Amino acid sequence: MSEAVFYSVQDGVAYLAVSNPPVNALSQAMRAGLLSGLRRAEADAEVQEVVLIGRGRSFPTGADVGDLDRPEAAPTLATLCDAVEAAAKPVVAAVHGLSLGGGFELTLAAHYRVAHAAAQVGFPEARLGLAPHDGGSQRAPRLAGAGATLDMMLSARPCPVRQAPAEAFFDKVVEGDLAEAALAFCHALRAAGQGPRPTRDVRAGFAYPAAYQAQVAEARARIEGLREPAASEIVDLVEAAMLLPFDAGRAREAAAFEDLVASDVSRALRHAYVAERTAATRFAPQDVAAPEIRKVCVLGGGSLAIQIASAALQAGLRVQWGTREALPREEGAAQVRSLFQHSVARGAIGQDKADALLAGLTLGDSAQMTTGADIILHAARGQGNVPAPEGVPRAVAMPERVDELGLRFALPVYSARLVEVVEGPGISPAQIAAGLALAQAMNKVAVRVVSTGDSIAGRMAAALHRAADGLVDIGQSPAAIDAALRVWGWTRPPFETRDALGLAEFAARPRPGGAHNWSALLLEAGRAGRKTGGGFYAYPAADGPPQPTPDAEALIDAVRPRTANRKPADLALLIVGALANEGARMLAEGWVRRPADVDVAMMLAHDFPRWRGGPMQAADAAGLFSVQRALERAGAPDAEFWTPQPLLRELVKNGRRFASLNG
Repeated sequence: MSEAVFYSVQDGVAYLAVSNPPVNALSQAMRAGLLSGLRRAEADAEVQEVVLIGRGRSFPTGADVGDLDRPEAAPTLATLCDAVEAAAKPVVAAVHGLSLGGGFELTLAAHYRVAHAAAQVGFPEARLGLAPHDGGSQRAPRLAGAGATLDMMLSARPCPVRQAPAEAFFDKVVEGDLAEAALAFCHALRAAGQGPRPTRDVRAGFAYPAAYQAQVAEARARIEGLREPAASEIVDLVEAAMLLPFDAGRAREAAAFEDLVASDVSRALRHAYVAERTAATRFAPQDVAAPEIRKVCVLGGGSLAIQIASAALQAGLRVQWGTREALPREEGAAQVRSLFQHSVARGAIGQDKADALLAGLTLGDSAQMTTGADIILHAARGQGNVPAPEGVPRAVAMPERVDELGLRFALPVYSARLVEVVEGPGISPAQIAAGLALAQAMNKVAVRVVSTGDSIAGRMAAALHRAADGLVDIGQSPAAIDAALRVWGWTRPPFETRDALGLAEFAARPRPGGAHNWSALLLEAGRAGRKTGGGFYAYPAADGPPQPTPDAEALIDAVRPRTANRKPADLALLIVGALANEGARMLAEGWVRRPADVDVAMMLAHDFPRWRGGPMQAADAAGLFSVQRALERAGAPDAEFWTPQPLLRELVKNGRRFASLNG
């Protein structure tokens, strides 16, 4: 038997205790150990019931995401689930911590289910573009019906076992020692003469067929228009659970999984998941201990300081906010309190919780607030000479030159998940560790960038708008470019974004000879953006959607002739190709260490569609040869920008992808 599964017997109950830290993932060794332990328990005359339980933090969870790219080694989880369900002795799943994905499917295969009150369960597969594939889509509806099952599968979020819909799957929820509770539960089964209860034979969830079908129809209507096929497959599988025999439903589930796991959408979503989880740790300093961040000093007033202070407080940190004058911090603190009250009003947090978090805010003079802080953030200019205790790391958070440590938060800081840890030329490993530790303490996804202040998100945004202007240079309509990207799946296309931000921000950007600054052209004609009633678009209704306008088109067409609109797919490929080319340029310059970091920054800062995986992943999916050829044929006057980078050419030459550089 595998060392990951421990076998013991107490009062006629066999315990199969799983130990595979940190999350008890159901690896091949775990599956083999559980199957071996189950066979041993079935053959042991002393054993009358079997308990599946986890050691450490949780009941078993699904296998590692990376395993999905390889054939599943025997015994598969489906084989293990079937063996548990077919066992001749009652099998009880005793769940604590998290039971997600394959772990929850194993829970459902057991004859009975007991959970600790603090446990959470769920089906996270939809977040990876997948559906449950080890019987979960067929067993769950038999126990709890279509509504509860679809709520959990489509949300892909963990659900506490004491709340609907998760509570419907459990026979008993207990406080205290779970192993003892499972033993008592087994003794109660024995006393009542209750034997195995295969989930495949349960019909409780099908008791009201009309309601079941109505819940399926409601879910199908809810997901209409989604670009991710997993949701549709999940609804179809849950519907099939009532219509087909169990084995036929299982076969359909297996076929659906094979199609989904091979899809570009699932590959992109899995890439996004792994890229975020490894962004901060893949190249983190190994010889420096991460400091514990509990108190954050924020220096300076203004919008950025307000947002950083709010985000740090939301994360449960103590904030020492210092300004040179009292008024800016008092006004800022009032805005912070207002943000928290808004969260209370919309039910995001309770008043007691808000009050407790706000109690962590201390205001004072800049020089006083640095004392006792674990890290100091410069959130406004004029704070660089504020004295601070020796050894406390300082980070430049505003858009200014970075010589050592910088932090670039995606906006708005209190809701956006990205922070870029900027490594200036004089940075030390200890400073890097401090920046990463703060990101973790604030529940942010950290991406590292080597620069003197610029960020990946900022540089990629500039590339996006440069590419969009380049397509207008060659005769394409701004509205057609935006529409092509919307069809492709990006809901924040460049010209709509400019109108929202105001064209003045873009009008000062230089462009090379033969290329035009289209924002400056419209601004000179009095079209400054949405706030003034029009920019690249018209806004008949103040809060309404943008409308293409012949006025803006005429101004542009007067400078350069319009050409026939290219196909939307071709325009999208050119934009994505230009972004990937800029990513390749950053890799070659040593700005970033891996393509995945560019993807993370674009998804979290610019709403690049997650199901596309970021521009580098999207370029891989399109084919790097196709990307290179599209760039070569762009025909835009900004030739230096559109010329394929040597790194891109090298990858094409060797038949490799950007993904091969992720390490």
